[in-house]
Order: sequence, then structure tokens, then C-alpha cells
Amino acid sequence: MAKYRIKTGPGPFPDLQGEDVIVLIDTLRASSTIVTALSLGIETVIPVLDDQRAFSLKNDETLISGEACGVKIPGYDIGNSPVELMKTCRQASFSTLVLKTSNLIPLLVSLPRAVVCSTLNLGAVARFLAGHKAVIIASGGRRGIAEDLGTALALGALLTGVPFDESGIRAFIQESAAAQHLCRIGYSQDVEFIARVNVFDVVPAYDGKVIRQAGLYTNCVQGRHRELTL
Repeated sequence: MAKYRIKTGPGPFPDLQGEDVIVLIDTLRASSTIVTALSLGIETVIPVLDDQRAFSLKNDETLISGEACGVKIPGYDIGNSPVELMKTCRQASFSTLVLKTSNLIPLLVSLPRAVVCSTLNLGAVARFLAGHKAVIIASGGRRGIAEDLGTALALGALLTGVPFDESGIRAFIQESAAAQHLCRIGYSQDVEFIARVNVFDVVPAYDGKVIRQAGLYTNCVQGRHRELTL
């Protein structure tokens, strides 16, 4: 059974320990976009903090995705939208996604490593963490943290064998201020898409530079390498 503690963003987190597996949650929507990307066969997600870096990485096999205040940034291929990502990937295949977002990316790049969790991959992340110490970070944002705390609590329930009602998670998401904002600006499909549980069997892992599927996640603990596998 995994041991865990829950923290809230944006940090810093000076008490992180080397043996901790950091789990980062930004349910609406960056975590869900990343999870969806890997489920679609995208191999690498590159987090970026500025537009110039994002545009410099653009090529035929790379999709650039970015939002500010929830809205697609001009010049980017798509916004931070799992639904938009799925529609785009039906038309062409991509090996890389470049991602810039308001909340998750600045927090992610401040961490040495992390696993990315959404409602969409709760079960996969719980299996990945089994028997290990986890620090679950609900990132939150300008419109609160309800949806991320709901996902964090659901993950904690899975880790400790406590039953939970999936309709409760949906309520955390759909009734959150962030969801209401997204619906107002035209992203109600994203809210609907994300308000589901255990859709994808992927575990995105950030290694300090990029995000890839965590078939094998290795970190250094007191001079030794520890391997966590699904």
C-alpha cells in the first residue's frame, strides 16, 4: 500500500525527499492534455515557458499547444485542450507535443521530476505508485483548486483501498469555478471529456526536461537507482 501526502501549488516545496514520487495534478486541463497526448501515440511532451522557445521547436512532427487564461495563444497550433488535440491528431500524426500553460508548466519545471495525473489516468497512476511514498500536488490556479483536490483525494482513496464514488469526482470538476470559466469561453467539451475516470492506461513522467510514458521511471535515491515499473 502506498503512503502519500497531499500538497497544494504553486510551491515551493522545500520538504520534498529523494525517495518521494511526486505526482502533479492540473485536471483542467494541462494534466489531461498530457495524458491524452501519450494515449494518442505522441512520444514526447516538451514543457516550455515562453513563446519564442515554443515556435523554435515547431516542425512537421511537432505540434505546439498553448494557452493563457484558458484561451489559445495566437500562432499556436492548438490550445491546451485534449478534445482539440484528439481532433488534430485524427488528421495527422505527431511524435512531439510542445506545451505552454498558465498553471501546470511553471510548477512542473520547478520540480526535479514528477508523474502527471488526471482523472483520465487515475488507475494507472495508482498502480504505478503501489508500495511507494508519494507527494501528490494539486496545482490549482486563479480560479481555485477544487477540481485538483478532488482528483488528489480520489487518487489517495485508490492508494489506500478506500472506496470512492466516481460521481463525486465529476461533481468536483463540473461544479468548479475553473469548469464554469471554461464553459463560458467555449470549452465545455473539454470539461465533459475530462469529467471521466480511468479512460487511459498511461503514466506521463517528467525527468527534469521532457515528459514521456513511464514504462520505466528511474530516479537517484541516496546514490542508488530505484526503478518503478507499471
